[in-house]
Amino acid sequence: MTAPAAAGAATSGGLALTGASTVWIVLAGFAMLAAGSALMRIAPRLRRSR
Repeated sequence: MTAPAAAGAATSGGLALTGASTVWIVLAGFAMLAAGSALMRIAPRLRRSR
């Protein structure tokens, strides 16, 4: 494999016309999931009295 072909294979994880890499999208999704679960643990539970 030549050097340009190897470089192309290493950077082929990007989305077309956006410049966003799928790795960063997965990491951002995990960070949002972690932040959401942390907020659910920190936020006080609402008690509804009937």
